[in-house]
Amino acid sequence: MFQALPNQLVTTALLVWALPVQAYFPFQTDDTGTQGTGGNQIEIDYIYNESEVVEFGSDGQPSTSSNTSNAFPLTYTRGVSPNIDLFVGNSLQTTPTSGWQNTAIGAKWVFAGDQKTDWSFALKPVLLLPITSAAQNAGLGSAEVNGSVDLIGSYLSDSYQLHINLGYASNRLQNTPDTSAQRADIWSASLAPVWVVNEQWLVGIDFGIQTNTGLNTEYSGYAQIGVSYSPVPNLQLGLGIISSSDLGDRNNTRSTSVTAGITYQF
Repeated sequence: MFQALPNQLVTTALLVWALPVQAYFPFQTDDTGTQGTGGNQIEIDYIYNESEVVEFGSDGQPSTSSNTSNAFPLTYTRGVSPNIDLFVGNSLQTTPTSGWQNTAIGAKWVFAGDQKTDWSFALKPVLLLPITSAAQNAGLGSAEVNGSVDLIGSYLSDSYQLHINLGYASNRLQNTPDTSAQRADIWSASLAPVWVVNEQWLVGIDFGIQTNTGLNTEYSGYAQIGVSYSPVPNLQLGLGIISSSDLGDRNNTRSTSVTAGITYQF
């Protein structure tokens, strides 16, 4: 699930909401795959994000402001049945503010279909635990309890995959002057076609749209290209580039992220 937040939250909350909740790395859109009974997975990622806002003054002249951030998401997943995973994740941001973001605790339940071939469908509820008020003011996330739920559909064949997500997330923040102009309910949809090059390589694109968390526009969207390489069984290396923006924003708010990570199943 993708969330692009405006102002001082854009480079921080985006990271913890999008990736450390067991996404199909490096893609934003998740798949229905689970680890199976007794299976484990560890995912360690790195995210570089650069956000830019072009604002137009009363004289019509543009001025540009930008900021960057670096974060290291970590997620552990445990398969408790053939169709149910439990997972916990967090993200350590190192710049511009250093600190841990919201801890995510969630599950994925495959309720229909075959995960190995053809269509399958899953639900993924996630609970986001609060951070401190000081950490929220520093842009590390939310000091309130939040949650999300995604409906996931995946189609798998020998040559390609298709993944579809529909989601809802709460976006409740402690009421401070900097965060009062935020939407509390966020709806999202995304689509990721992935091509199976061979047993080691996957290449895909990912598109998504959601309710904008800020009130400057109604919607925000993103586009991504990603690649996954498996040098040995049960080990994947991923790389992705994401471009996002507030759709229809006169001030042209946009963000670019580079993601890289390693996933290991055991």
